[in-house]
Amino acid sequence: MSSVAIVICWQPGTEPMVKTCLASIARHTRPDTYDVMLVSAVNPKPSLHFLNDALFPLEALEPVNLEPPAGKESSRLHGWMLDEVIPGKPAYEREYVLTLDSDCFPVADGWLDDLIGMLKGGATLSGILYPWSPPPPDTPPSKIEYRVRSQRCWQTTHVACQLIRASDYKRLYDRGCRYNSGDDTGLLIPKMVKADNGKIDGFRLTRCSAVWEGNLDPEFNRYSCLVYGDKVYHHGGFSRTRLLKDDATFARSFSWCEDLVLWGNGAEFLLNDRFNYPFKFDREEEVAKEAMQRLFGLKNQRMTG
Repeated sequence: MSSVAIVICWQPGTEPMVKTCLASIARHTRPDTYDVMLVSAVNPKPSLHFLNDALFPLEALEPVNLEPPAGKESSRLHGWMLDEVIPGKPAYEREYVLTLDSDCFPVADGWLDDLIGMLKGGATLSGILYPWSPPPPDTPPSKIEYRVRSQRCWQTTHVACQLIRASDYKRLYDRGCRYNSGDDTGLLIPKMVKADNGKIDGFRLTRCSAVWEGNLDPEFNRYSCLVYGDKVYHHGGFSRTRLLKDDATFARSFSWCEDLVLWGNGAEFLLNDRFNYPFKFDREEEVAKEAMQRLFGLKNQRMTG
């Protein structure tokens, strides 16, 4: 039996990205390391015929279809799905559980071995780390800015790619921890790990897609077409909002990247300097201010030059 259960939640309409995710896993992961639980929550049960040419070993795949809960708000559906499948078999039969968004996948060999190595090196959690800096030390803990930034920063793993030992999660689960609890999906897990003085490790943001059209300043892009540690790509928002299609600024800047990712079944091309923007991290307080304004509905024009 493999040592890692990779749990991927998906929604009908995102089949091209799911296929890309699975193909990328197969290219860059030792086949004896993992199995994939592909989880949906729709009625009627979605067709999986699209997987027939997914460039993925189907024997390593377990489709799971849940009965969608009545009235469940869409923003909390992802966490509910994870809570339905992870506390039981077969995820707990593995040594590790990895939550992976369907638009988050490897771009280089060794990605999963590296994450496992972080846990073996003393971390309780590993994965991709949020792309923003922590709040300054003098930020009052009573401020909403502190509450948000202390959780959505590079001291915290993102549920889009978050690895934990099954035994460690059992202990957190017995204390009331759930993926659907906390301020956002998966955030209560690192919060409780920090409270226990546990170590969190992972891949920091390194680069994003180059901007070939439009006037967006890529230094402020911590949302779409991101590469972490030159190992893992996170498209960002594909299942939830199709951000690149909904926001004109993002569409002009990054839609070419989405098209190429889907066409080529992967994002390895972003490791080529011709196609990427390497982050400088030289204006982090400005970036954080823009993120706060965007989060609270006041989109700041600093993202454009």
